[in-house]
Amino acid sequence: MMTTAAKYGGLILAPLVWAGNTQLGQLLPYVDCSRHAYWSVLTSSVAILLVLASAAIPQAGSTAEEARTGLFLRHLSVLVGLAFAFALFLQGGAVWLLDVCEH
Repeated sequence: MMTTAAKYGGLILAPLVWAGNTQLGQLLPYVDCSRHAYWSVLTSSVAILLVLASAAIPQAGSTAEEARTGLFLRHLSVLVGLAFAFALFLQGGAVWLLDVCEH
């Protein structure tokens, strides 16, 4: 039996990871520019992987005998997780393509 947090990971974890990555996206460009590092790209990549995992985990525990409400929430969790993964992919693409030292 999966825990509630695992069932609805896309609804809980995905927005939290996105918000954290967005906040780090405000701070890390200064570190990247001063140290010639790629922390912004690394954090975006890790965030995308975390959100994709949070979207995949609810589907792993799905059973045919589950109530329709539970199935709806699992599918909603997957869709929300995938939507946040797409948003993180776009944010990470911007970090990858644009030079952080050019203001």
